Amino acid sequence: MTSPITIDPETVVKSLDSNLQFVSELLQADIRLFVKRKDGIFIHNYFHPNQDSLYLAPKAVKYARGEKLKSHKDVPVDKAFRLGKRVVGQYGLVINNRRIQEFAFPIGLEENDPNPVAVIAFERDVYVTRNILGRHWDFMADNLIKALEQKIKDGTSFPSIAFGEGALIIQETSNNKNIFFANPLAVHLLSEIAEHAYQLVGRPLDEVFANFTRRSKGSNSLQSISLVEEISLRQRTIVLRHVTLNSEMSVVLIKDNSEVKMKDTLLKEIHHRVKNNLQTIISLLRLQKRRNPELESAFDEAINRTNSIALVHEYLSRSNDIENIDFGFLVQKLLKGLLTSFGADDLVVDFDCPKKVFIASEEATNLALVLNEIITNTLEHTSGTLSCIKIRLYQENQDVHLYFEDDGGGFKEGFDYRQSTGLGWEIVRTIAEESLKGKLTIENIESDGRAGIRVHLVVPVSA
Repeated sequence: MTSPITIDPETVVKSLDSNLQFVSELLQADIRLFVKRKDGIFIHNYFHPNQDSLYLAPKAVKYARGEKLKSHKDVPVDKAFRLGKRVVGQYGLVINNRRIQEFAFPIGLEENDPNPVAVIAFERDVYVTRNILGRHWDFMADNLIKALEQKIKDGTSFPSIAFGEGALIIQETSNNKNIFFANPLAVHLLSEIAEHAYQLVGRPLDEVFANFTRRSKGSNSLQSISLVEEISLRQRTIVLRHVTLNSEMSVVLIKDNSEVKMKDTLLKEIHHRVKNNLQTIISLLRLQKRRNPELESAFDEAINRTNSIALVHEYLSRSNDIENIDFGFLVQKLLKGLLTSFGADDLVVDFDCPKKVFIASEEATNLALVLNEIITNTLEHTSGTLSCIKIRLYQENQDVHLYFEDDGGGFKEGFDYRQSTGLGWEIVRTIAEESLKGKLTIENIESDGRAGIRVHLVVPVSA
């Protein structure tokens, strides 16, 4: 049963506008807010989690702000307005190639109001929320809706979740405050300083921070912050904001205030957003490819080039070392994507990297582009004759050596990659010799009676 709300519709909507971003972040779900007016139901606002929104770009959102609801287009929302009850949408709908489920929660002016003034529509990625919140998603959604209704009544708001801030959900009893859920960012922030950080659920909060120096920094009742703490250990400073949901549940927001950590987190977020933007470009190229089948090959090449850059940014967004890249790991990711793209998953691949090779991120991006062009050329122009490719990567003193060999028949007699008018070889030549200041050798070879090519690139790397 929900608590009665005895205020006007404008106040309800204003309160929801202030608080739904907090809910979106905790539930890792996209939210659309619909409001009822005299002339129909309209989309008022939408809220996206910073870490993993369903929508690749604003144009992909189902409705624009101010657009009128079409009942056949969004059945759960229409039904929630008509019935005044929570409605669960169809399981398995797809948005941007991600399987989702929609939930619609009505918000009225009083308990069991048959004429809600607003409906909150959650769209959650089934896979992501299952991995993050598991079976607790519905439970948390119900609790947060009740907390929202209370915020509307008492005129308070939730705080904004700051960039790089993790969250612990706490169940409170008369004797203890136990961790009910820890999101991945909270686990990551605590992993380097708290014991057993990967086993947080079920543990008392005070136990996790038992070895820390703790200092109270006040509270903020208007934002439901019951306590702000600064805790220190091993030259690290963590700020905890305790946010009350109800008498039995609270949220602890965790932020690392250590300057170095903040810089790394910001850079990781930049790489994460660049990667997302590149994925958006890839999605647009695929859409355009379907409309122009006669240009399919050109679009595929552009997609693969963009993806090779996106792989570098994806690696950097997840790595603890944002300056250097394990290039052998990146080569394997690039290979897998290209083989799948060309339908060559069964091709024999011999990859030899005796020891990890770390190179700077800018050099890694350029080298990934070069390798993408070399592999693409082999897969594109040796169909039916290719049986194996070999890649060898190693570092010798301050030089990184990259060898590529195939048995796809080799170049035609008289071929000179320096004189080639093809864009692929121009990219290889320009990046390898000018951007990377490397030494490039390309030649025909013969092995076990089969002709092929060998590419040898030597790139100087910083110490």
